[in-house]
Amino acid sequence: MHSENFSAAWDARDELVDKLRREECLPLRMLYVRNNEGGALAAGLLPGHAGLVLIDWRGSAFTTRVLREPELTTEPIEQKADGFGGMFGFGEKGAHGWLLRFLERGEPVAEVELYPTITAFADMLASDDRFLHGRRKPRQIPLWQLKPEARAFCETVISLWVRLVREAV
Repeated sequence: MHSENFSAAWDARDELVDKLRREECLPLRMLYVRNNEGGALAAGLLPGHAGLVLIDWRGSAFTTRVLREPELTTEPIEQKADGFGGMFGFGEKGAHGWLLRFLERGEPVAEVELYPTITAFADMLASDDRFLHGRRKPRQIPLWQLKPEARAFCETVISLWVRLVREAV
């Protein structure tokens, strides 16, 4: 991605923040998970136990959806090794992770895979969230702060978010 594309991504981020403010859906806490296409799926806890806002971020475009009766389920998944199993930079190493599935009234709305030490993600309070509340940095992509974490940390964050989503209604 070139710097002119970063500008478009930042413009989209500014548009997203304005939209969330207008609709009174600016989250108190966010869970960001980078998806396989390079974008991210984000879930934000709305103030006053009013549900979740889901943000599907794709470079310089986004979609949002407010879930008033959200549910988050997780199930174990396995990424099979392929190619040279990650050796010499070819193929995938293989991993055990989770499929995070967001539902509204029992109907699937969105899902994303999370693999420890592979998938970039972040759990952030609004005060630490430089994506929604930070200044534009022209030479950085807006979601640069996401990074892979160890399995124990991933497990802690996932169990916390299942509980937070349960309490969000």
